[in-house]
Amino acid sequence: MATDHLALQPTLDLPQALMGGGIVVGGFPVRLAQTPEDMDQVLALRRDRFAVTAPGQSDRDRFDSLSTHLMVCRPDAKQVLATARLRLLRQGADFAQTYTGQFYDMTALSRSYGRALEIGRLCQASDAQNMADALRALLAAVTLICVHTRAEVLFGCTSFRGQDVQAHGAALTWLRTRHLGPVDLRPQRMHPRAVDFPHGDADPHAQKQALPALLRMYLGMGGWVSDHAIIDPELDTLHVFTAVATATIPPARLRALRALCPV
Repeated sequence: MATDHLALQPTLDLPQALMGGGIVVGGFPVRLAQTPEDMDQVLALRRDRFAVTAPGQSDRDRFDSLSTHLMVCRPDAKQVLATARLRLLRQGADFAQTYTGQFYDMTALSRSYGRALEIGRLCQASDAQNMADALRALLAAVTLICVHTRAEVLFGCTSFRGQDVQAHGAALTWLRTRHLGPVDLRPQRMHPRAVDFPHGDADPHAQKQALPALLRMYLGMGGWVSDHAIIDPELDTLHVFTAVATATIPPARLRALRALCPV
């Protein structure tokens, strides 16, 4: 059944091509969700990837109607391979009213940036081929949107699959030693399920490889993380706050992503 009552086109200053038939990025059709049927596909993929297991339960929440939903499809455009939920914030006071704002106190970040783009529910199909290319296409489209909306910072929650902190210990230790954000920008603790990053010594190569692919990409764009994680039993994930200031994206990486977008 089609999903109803969703505001599928919030007011964003986006390239007209994305609002219409979409663009082709690295061989993958990329467009915004425009119809209830589009949203059904987006929500079905999210349900599969975010472990929503109760019979009949949807991954839809109150933030969906406030957001724009990006879709990367198979070359034949018949299946959604990857999706992301984007929400443009135009002033600092909006930060606390976001999905991420439920878990992290972003007061310091909101005082330092004006326009921001929250990225959420980013996921990809588990059985798709060439998923690295599909994920790259998604990030290229996000970069295009970031440029057109003049966002100063991208942020969101980056998920580790499963809630076991010890299972993710190597990756979290790597983040603590290499990628913590500036003290004056990091979000403060506010959630009862906040947990410390573990201390300890582990093989650096093993630590880095244990990071989710998406988080590795964000870090490669100059991103940073919070100094704590949140256990999320609803989605069976452990997530960390992640931010990328657009001014610090390496020029070569930015050029490479922009080159993928024919807009």
